[in-house]
Amino acid sequence: MQFSHEAHCPEISPAVCADPSVDIVPHEHHQGVTMLRYQTSASYGLGRGWQLFAMVPFDAKIMTIEYKTMDGETYEPPYGDIHHRNETLLGLGDGRLETQHYTRLSDSWIVGLGFGVTIPLGRTEEDPYIAAQNSETHQHMQMGSGTVDPVFSANALWSRERWGMTLRTNGSAPLMENSKGYRPFPVIQFGGGPTYRISPKLMATTELTLKREGQAEWNSKPDPMTGRTVMTGGAALIYRVSPSWATMFQAQSTLMQWSEASLITQRFKGTIGLSWTPKAKQ
Repeated sequence: MQFSHEAHCPEISPAVCADPSVDIVPHEHHQGVTMLRYQTSASYGLGRGWQLFAMVPFDAKIMTIEYKTMDGETYEPPYGDIHHRNETLLGLGDGRLETQHYTRLSDSWIVGLGFGVTIPLGRTEEDPYIAAQNSETHQHMQMGSGTVDPVFSANALWSRERWGMTLRTNGSAPLMENSKGYRPFPVIQFGGGPTYRISPKLMATTELTLKREGQAEWNSKPDPMTGRTVMTGGAALIYRVSPSWATMFQAQSTLMQWSEASLITQRFKGTIGLSWTPKAKQ
């Protein structure tokens, strides 16, 4: 992901900008972010269509930064690296726990609903905007939210011998702020698309998704670097190695993004998955 924005006084560093001996020329921040995630998900059947679902991620966020003047020359800002650094953040992200129920409506249709909460496992940060006003080193990129948020999901699957279709929606509705004054943004996402069984072991899927992220808050003030609507498109191949094991290769790309501020755009996301399903009890 790439992200660029202009930097001006006094917003960029009020304390340094107030020093008459320091000259800060208008310049730009060019930030790169590579995000890697290892995610473990598990579901456990309770009978009669009910199951428990749990997910725990481990994230790596690799960030780079370049400072350029408005005419493209390399620039070393006098306020140093208080805003951005060349660094790698490692740690758990927030988990998710849901109770789900699936129902077979007919030979072709299966629908499911789920409700649960997020589990605050990821590291959080202090208010970066207060630190920036004081020209102190801060971090905008958090590993987690620090809050327990209600979540929901709904899924529908239609399948025939060759063709099929999936429809899904999920989201979260944060109700509180964490101990550092941060309240995460609400999310709702819709997605779906056709599937095609190429052979008994190989299936292709496609999906178009629309995701809305509201604005997060710091100490009851909107975070200007949040709030966007994103449309993505993707495709995947699912290969069943055996009755119990399957692999997945998926690619997604951002088609359009709308936001009031200039926000990071995730141009491409690739996923490799491995799933195991135990044999059904006789």
